[in-house]
Amino acid sequence: MLGVLGLLLFHQFFLNKPLSKSVIFLIIGLTSYLLVPYLLNLPDSSLIIFFPALGLLFASITSQEEEFLDIIYWALFLHIVAGIIFVFSSYIIGHNPHVHPMYDKGLPFLHAAKGFTTTVQSFGTILISWFLIYYWKKENRVLNKIDRFVYWIVILGLILTFNRNTLFVFYIILFFKHKRIFLATVLLAVLFYLYYFEFINKLIFNVSTLNSRADLLQAFKISFFENSSWKEYLFGHGNNIVDEVIARSTKYRTGYIENGTSVLLYTYGFIGYIAYLVAVFTMSAILFIRNKVFYSAMFFYIFIIAQQFTHEYYATTLYLMITIFMIILNTHSINATKSSIFSSTQ
Repeated sequence: MLGVLGLLLFHQFFLNKPLSKSVIFLIIGLTSYLLVPYLLNLPDSSLIIFFPALGLLFASITSQEEEFLDIIYWALFLHIVAGIIFVFSSYIIGHNPHVHPMYDKGLPFLHAAKGFTTTVQSFGTILISWFLIYYWKKENRVLNKIDRFVYWIVILGLILTFNRNTLFVFYIILFFKHKRIFLATVLLAVLFYLYYFEFINKLIFNVSTLNSRADLLQAFKISFFENSSWKEYLFGHGNNIVDEVIARSTKYRTGYIENGTSVLLYTYGFIGYIAYLVAVFTMSAILFIRNKVFYSAMFFYIFIIAQQFTHEYYATTLYLMITIFMIILNTHSINATKSSIFSSTQ
């Protein structure tokens, strides 16, 4: 991200295109606030808490160039194809680090796609990001036969994640874009569930996995609610990992916080979490006001509800998705774009 960000900034200055005042205000304001929990918690704070500022700067600059939408579209597709190849190769020539054998769900014979990301969830974010651009192109009637063929390859990638959160987000897409298919698949899913009751319970409705998620929050609950002062409540701990001493006293002995709400509260405090909620509601409202209801609902679900099952605040995939939302927000039509990045005059 740093490399691409550097190229983007060079491109901006090369074309004498200053950053907008709103972007400068956003980044300076966010970075200034992040300094507070960082400085208050030295030497235990971590520089990782500044990553969202870096990610949002990347998203803000990239979103100013609408032509990047098509570049991201095909780049994501190439990544998805690589993830699919890794899955099939793992069955043929053996395990590789780009798949996740599902031992945790009692299904080690299933290899979930990770691609070049670190988690199945992050790979799922890449898939959903691709679908967002696909349906934006469809709304603007610029799809061709290649896009429609590619769609089914991406569907295969979606299936190979075996990730319930990603699959549920896609079902929301079906609800908005393919209501008949949505109703038909719901009926088929019910029938399939009744027939393969035990298998589906292990894969989707795995109660032990849900219980383990609750146990993983034990370190957060002890540290934040039992061992925090007013400073930590307001501004957070300046670190996204619970102290090792507290973590060792819990069942899983890990300080990693998987829940999105919990990690924001722990890292940035109530002030930071409230600011996050305001930002998400504002973005969703603006999309809705601009008659982009589908993207408004998607943004709200992904950044409020989906983050309760996991979080990607320190992963580049999330900021690629934010970039896509911001380009769509600022674009009236794909055909009515600004001057091309690679035009002859530039």
